[in-house]
Amino acid sequence: MATRVGSKSICGCLTLLQAWIYEYFPLFRPSQILQAPDAPRASSWVCHRFAGGDDARQRLVRYRQMLDEMSGEDVSWTPYGRDAGTEVLRSLYTGVIRFADVAEGYDPARCRRQFGYRQTIPRTMMVPKDVYRPASCSTYIVFWEGSMDQLWGNLLSHFLHIAIDSDLCEYPSEADEDYMDWYRTRSHPRIINPDSSGVSLQRPVLVDEVSYVIIVQFLMYC
Repeated sequence: MATRVGSKSICGCLTLLQAWIYEYFPLFRPSQILQAPDAPRASSWVCHRFAGGDDARQRLVRYRQMLDEMSGEDVSWTPYGRDAGTEVLRSLYTGVIRFADVAEGYDPARCRRQFGYRQTIPRTMMVPKDVYRPASCSTYIVFWEGSMDQLWGNLLSHFLHIAIDSDLCEYPSEADEDYMDWYRTRSHPRIINPDSSGVSLQRPVLVDEVSYVIIVQFLMYC
């Protein structure tokens, strides 16, 4: 929602978002310094504050062009090593993750390449069982299927199951032949609008996204 034309702000841990960008997209990395082994990984990046004005607008246009021109070879798919999934086994958990009163679906099958595996078409995205916003409350309440505590406590029954030998990538950006066709119908391939007439391109709503779209529309307009 933060990328919509009418949005003027964004919430969440933006430091984490920046660190994620630097890890996976080398083209946008600032310089890096050596640090103590027990220091936060994100603190190794040396970021500089840029002034506004015309220079800032020119940089924005250039960044958009760079993103549109990127290929799979411009992504660092496994910045934490090809064994991240086995070294941090919980990263292969699939289900709902909760922190305090916030719960979100997590499906590592949607990004198998960051674990060193070939990308395939993932299963239908997880959607909540129900969602509503009480009239007396400024936030909305989401209900997920089953007990989150039981899912998290029984990790071995809720892992991403991979055939280790046959699913390993031969090259970092490897994906099944039909994956990119599937991906392009569900994403925006470019940031800069190629239509000079200014007519926006509409992304088709597919069957496995209908429930998600209904929920988002409900949250936006209620």
